[in-house]
Amino acid sequence: MNPSIRQRLLLILITSLVVAWTATAIRNYHENRVEINELFDAQLAQAARALLTLSSHELHEQLAFSAQMGGALPDVPERAAPPSHKYEQKLAYQIWTGTGDLAAHSISAPKHPMAEGYSQFQDREISGARWRVYALNDPNSQVSVHVGERYDQRDALSASVALRSLVTLGISLPLLALLIWFGVGRAMGPLYRIARAVGRRELANLEPIPMHGVPTEAKSLVEALNDLFKRLRGALENIYSFTSNAAHELRTPLAALKTHAQVASRTNDDAMRREALAQVIIGADRATYLVDQLLTLARLDPEAVSLNDETTNLQAVSEEVLAELAPDALAKDIDISLSARCRGMVPGKQGMLSILVRNLVENAIRYTPRAGRVAVSLFEDGDDIVLRVSDSGPGIPKEEREKIFKRFYRCLGTGTSGSGLGLSIVQRIAEIHDARISLDESIYKGLQFDVRLHPAPGADQVIRKYREAV
Repeated sequence: MNPSIRQRLLLILITSLVVAWTATAIRNYHENRVEINELFDAQLAQAARALLTLSSHELHEQLAFSAQMGGALPDVPERAAPPSHKYEQKLAYQIWTGTGDLAAHSISAPKHPMAEGYSQFQDREISGARWRVYALNDPNSQVSVHVGERYDQRDALSASVALRSLVTLGISLPLLALLIWFGVGRAMGPLYRIARAVGRRELANLEPIPMHGVPTEAKSLVEALNDLFKRLRGALENIYSFTSNAAHELRTPLAALKTHAQVASRTNDDAMRREALAQVIIGADRATYLVDQLLTLARLDPEAVSLNDETTNLQAVSEEVLAELAPDALAKDIDISLSARCRGMVPGKQGMLSILVRNLVENAIRYTPRAGRVAVSLFEDGDDIVLRVSDSGPGIPKEEREKIFKRFYRCLGTGTSGSGLGLSIVQRIAEIHDARISLDESIYKGLQFDVRLHPAPGADQVIRKYREAV
């Protein structure tokens, strides 16, 4: 099952948010720990300087007095006091004299020096615990101060501060996820409305979807749907018209068949029976021809045909068609001819173009009177290949020439029968091959069809360029 666009957006955005949030939280946590430790080191140094400043003068005087009295400095431990703040550091300190005596110290400080050297931070192991120690010396009074802090206490305090910063990020993550979920839902609202509008439509409703309120990203989709509805509406109209006209056209030959069959079954006159049966055969042939034309027209789908993979020789096609229709022309004593001044290599389906040529020539033979003339010519005109079919028939008035390509249209007063579909098929094939059809009066005072097709890259173009160069 394919996920919806909303699900994909939510998955991408929330996953990206979680990854970015996790990376930011980890970095912030470590950076906070580093910064807090730096702050603690700075406080150690400040505490050492403060103790050294406060004690240097007093200890110097006390050392001088003790030296005169011949005594030693008393041990002055710190008095324990309860912590006043949850983030208060538990510092240990020592104050040493220049003679190596411990003048003062905190309760948590050991009796031996916590540091080695001066004016530097040191990591020491004291009584089985790791300490961070800073030592500072006053060269004038020979007093040194050692300030230290246990790493477990420092880490607990820095971790507490860093973790509190993560709480805010932790609260923001679900809040941001909820906002993304809500925002994506609101952004997808127009698409949901379009989907519901299309889903609620009746089958016969092919009106375009209103473009008002459609987001920019969905406009191309809605425009494509509207274009599809337009084409479907045209296709349905053609189907309804085609079905109606086909039913009307088939009703007449079928009714005639029934009438002639009834006459043949009821008459006792052998000659009349034979005549009625002959009419039945003629009517069946007409109905068969009409059905064949209907099937041919129904199969010609311009959007389902690819013309790029086939090239047709119109000269060969015309020769084949004229050879097949020659008996029909001879039966009416019609002079039929072919004049090919080029091979007529065109991109297209040979079967379709054969139907186009056949229908034009059949139409010319059908409407040309006895002892008339039908001429087929193939030549180049500019960048086009022109197939011309001329006859000496009655022609068509100019005001009716645009109508003859309509389905089932037949000119009145010609005295000939037909399905009225031949030229509709010709026009459809021409549309598929991007060809143009024009009608004019022929040199034989009849009708002239010109079909202009695009040439295929090949021998004809080479010959044309050679002729132009010469």
